[in-house]
Amino acid sequence: MRFIQSQVYPNLYLVKYPDKDYYRVERAIQEKIKEHLKTEHTTGKPLSYSGEKAIYFYEYGGMSFGFLGDAGTGYFIDHEEDLGGFVTEELGMYQKYRLAEFHYNPCPNDSTVYCGEINYFNQGEFSKVDSLKNLASIPIHPNHKALK
Repeated sequence: MRFIQSQVYPNLYLVKYPDKDYYRVERAIQEKIKEHLKTEHTTGKPLSYSGEKAIYFYEYGGMSFGFLGDAGTGYFIDHEEDLGGFVTEELGMYQKYRLAEFHYNPCPNDSTVYCGEINYFNQGEFSKVDSLKNLASIPIHPNHKALK
């Protein structure tokens, strides 16, 4: 299993070769969230359909129906969403490849740590939600730009 962070959307990860055991995928996503929050991260440019304080995980794959080729989710490693013109490439077109979304904010009782929920998806369908209270011990990086 390999995580590829988008160069355009730093809060987007594509998962290449996800494990067949979905429990392992969930655990790996949680570890990637912990790793992401320990860095000097920014939310970057928001995705067209999303909120700002979230981290998104999609399986690497798929293809668009455009006549210029099949881009798939890999398109978003180096390119912004293209919402107009002859061919449209929007991450929302690949819901079947959505694995998880982690929505977070500073914890109400301690603004130096994060609290949040992670929604898991299987074949694009919602499967479960987890409250990631165990992430409350991860300190917010002092140069975090998303909260400024």
